[in-house]
Amino acid sequence: MNSSKFSDRVRVRACAIIESNSSLLLVKQNVPTREEPVWTPPGGGVLFGESIEAALAREVHEETGLKVEAQRLLWIHEFLELPHHAIEFYFECSIVGGMLRLGKDPELVDEEQMLLDVKFVSPKEIDRFTIAPDFLHEYFRNQSKLPESISRIVSY
Repeated sequence: MNSSKFSDRVRVRACAIIESNSSLLLVKQNVPTREEPVWTPPGGGVLFGESIEAALAREVHEETGLKVEAQRLLWIHEFLELPHHAIEFYFECSIVGGMLRLGKDPELVDEEQMLLDVKFVSPKEIDRFTIAPDFLHEYFRNQSKLPESISRIVSY
């Protein structure tokens, strides 16, 4: 895809791994690096002067209606597909409030909204979804436990 407001710079992103009854919370959205929508964990860009934990809570609430707290850092992932470049921090999170609903990106007008759906996806359903980044698809398909310590993943 062509350049967008997300391109030609390094972005820092905070992403939430939220599990419930062995299912993973995912958001279906249009992304500037793919022609078709993908399912991703909720999350987004860290604003200048904002802590990564605050960005995580804000982004998850905007996208899903849920209030979360970060429990621990699971993965650091570098996405590099020029002109897009992001360093993504994936946190295991617990739900502390709110109600699940499809949210909106407050930076975009209604006609430009990228969010399409939100739901918990079970390991049995996971192969029916195009999930990004790829390592999450493989990880949850195998119903693995979350890692005991941080692991580094290099690419989608």
